[in-house]
Amino acid sequence: MQKFEPRYRRPLNSEQVEILDILYKFRFVTVATLRDYFFETNPGMNIFKRLETLAEQGFIAKRYFDNYRLLHKPVAYYLLPDGARKLDECRDEDEAGVNAKQIYRDSAVSEQFAMHCVAIFNLYNRLDKKYGDDLDFLTKSDQANLESFPKLKPDAYLILETAQEAHHYFVDILDDDAHLLVEASKKIKRYIELRKSADWTDFSENAFPKIIFVCNSENACKRVQKRCGAILNKTWTLDIAFEVTNISEITLS
Repeated sequence: MQKFEPRYRRPLNSEQVEILDILYKFRFVTVATLRDYFFETNPGMNIFKRLETLAEQGFIAKRYFDNYRLLHKPVAYYLLPDGARKLDECRDEDEAGVNAKQIYRDSAVSEQFAMHCVAIFNLYNRLDKKYGDDLDFLTKSDQANLESFPKLKPDAYLILETAQEAHHYFVDILDDDAHLLVEASKKIKRYIELRKSADWTDFSENAFPKIIFVCNSENACKRVQKRCGAILNKTWTLDIAFEVTNISEITLS
């Protein structure tokens, strides 16, 4: 079988490299979430064309999910190993290297996982508009480069710099499905165990981060708050700050 050879790979411009970096950071994106990301810096950018060019050059690929046309599902884009290697070449010497191993299975992951990654990117866009450069938003890809970071990795580890101090957060997005309360219970119990262990103090002298669970509906928020609140009360772990919020209303405090 003849091996597919991508088109001539022209040198990448800064925006194309930035798109590769976003894909490495968040794993999956859509045209809509990328358009939102570039809305202020380059509102006229043809996002679709940029993505298609990167795909033609063999750096990224698309995922089409079942009945995507009928159900109006967006196409999801993800990074290919060649794209990861190209991104690594474009990074400065003082930046962390790109670990291509974590993206090898992205062509076969579930639709739920891919869209969960898109939701994390959407959350980043929302928070970036509110807090800008005052906020560090570290995804699991970013956390992997943090020395001695606990094995338990949230969807996002946030650091918000204020005039008084830096505030730290563990943030997880909970999918509103039949496993909602089971997943919420597992996550809050893992955070309780992390709080009791020395893993966090080995990593940081800062106070234990506030835990934020992000849901897609008010009903889901109420259910998760009730379940996790009961678990926290039973453990007498009163020094854990915990909040459940809707994705459209999240505010860091």
